[in-house]
Formats: sequence, structure tokens, C-alpha cells
Amino acid sequence: MNKKEYIIRQIAKTNKKNYENYVVTRIFHLINRLDIKFVTQQYVNRPEGHALTDMYFPQLKLHVEIDEPFHSKQKSLDLKRETDIIQATDHQITRIKITDNLESINNQIDNLVMDINTQIKNLEINKKWESWDLDKEFNPFYYQEKGYLEVEESPAFRKIVDACNCLGQNYKAVQTGWFKSKVYPNHNLWFPKFYKNKQWDNSISKDGITITEKCLDPTSYNSWYEDVMSNLVRRITFPRSIDNLGFKLYRFAGVFETDVNASSLENGVIHRLVETRIDIK
Repeated sequence: MNKKEYIIRQIAKTNKKNYENYVVTRIFHLINRLDIKFVTQQYVNRPEGHALTDMYFPQLKLHVEIDEPFHSKQKSLDLKRETDIIQATDHQITRIKITDNLESINNQIDNLVMDINTQIKNLEINKKWESWDLDKEFNPFYYQEKGYLEVEESPAFRKIVDACNCLGQNYKAVQTGWFKSKVYPNHNLWFPKFYKNKQWDNSISKDGITITEKCLDPTSYNSWYEDVMSNLVRRITFPRSIDNLGFKLYRFAGVFETDVNASSLENGVIHRLVETRIDIK
């Protein structure tokens, strides 16, 4: 997928939402830069459920919400939603209010674009601006050059083998989701699926801090549990997920450690987040 295809797919998600489509496309065209990434319908976890923000700029950690007329009747709900998003992400949120006056809408958009350009300029001056490079985004060599993986930056890989090789495994292909690290002592690389199937019922808490792992195979449950408890390792974790364009990804979720006291045969094995960053050796 190249940038043209990515941008078209993002805009296409607003095609049946007239006001949203107008605002999103106008913002993108007025910014007029191909080195800034934007996401439409960005998924954000909340204490209860999740939210989808209308437009998101990852490099600026900026969400844009487009308030159509019905929002005037749910101001308290919108405020709570906004508070939840800020607390969950520490990102900025700005709003474009849809009115009957097209000039008013355009003025709001113009002011937002000016602010975005100012933020980019300041980052460039301070040499902190990182241009969007789609080819690098899922490339293990890109993260090796950066020297680390950080949960807040949401690094992800298209294939398990790419994540493995980013951390020094040097594999040609892989067929499992569990590997002993060749580089990090007492660490394994783990690629769990957080949905129930015939063998596993794994889940992660909404805040991303706790993973519950359960084996559903009655013939191996006891031996599996005993093996986990007797061979405790830290887990460099890349859950399987689907991005908002429908692509399968393995996104870095941090380093987890087994909570022996909280784990049990009845409730499964509990793993706690202990590191949100790992330096690439």
C-alpha cells in the first residue's frame, strides 16, 4: 500500500458522512503536506467502552472532533467523552462546530490549519518533527535505527517475523507466537490473540495494564499452568490486532511479568505491564 492508497482509504471512510467528509478533506487539502499522517475514525479506549475520534494526527497527538447539530443536545456526554480521551491518551482535542453558516465552518478550519502548521514549524525548528514515511512505518530496520520500541508511539508490524527480527531473532519465517529471546535474558516474545477460540481465551484490560491468559484444552490445562508457573519469564508482547483499515497488525503493548499471587487454576494466569519501552540491542 502506498500513500495515495492509504489517503484514499482514510477519506473513503467519511463518504457517507457529508459534514465529516467536507471538514476532513478541506483540512487535509489546506495543510497540503504529504509528510503528515492522518487517521479517520481513530479508536481510543475509554473506562467504559471506546470512542472513535473523527480525525487524528499521530505526529501531533491531536484529535479533531466534528460537532454536527445533534451535539448541542448532548454537551455533557461530549465533555465526559473528551475528558476520558484526554485522560487515556494525554492528547489534544479540538472541535469544529457545524453551523448553517459555511463561512463560519471554513473560518474554524482555517484557524485549525494555521495552528497545525505552527505546531509543525515549532517541531521542525526544535528538530523534533518526524516526517511520515509509510515505507518505514512497519519496517523493523526503522525501529532498529530509532533504537527502541515505546508503547505510546504505537509501533506495529505486519508480520510476526518482522517483530521478531526487529529484536534480534534473525528468523527467515515463523510458525508460532511464542519465542525465547536470543538477545534479552529471561524474556520471551509473545504474540497473543485477544479473542476466544478453541484453545485459548486471552484478554487484555481496557487500560492495557493487565493480561489474562487461559488455556481451554482440558487435556493440557494443568500441565500448561504448571509449566508457566515454573518457568517465569518476562513477555515482550505484540498482540494481534486489526487496524482501522482492516489490516492485520502485531502492535507492541509493552513488557509483561506474571503475577503469581493473582494467578490460579480457576481464573487463569495474570500478567502485569512492567515496562512500556524496550531498548533495541
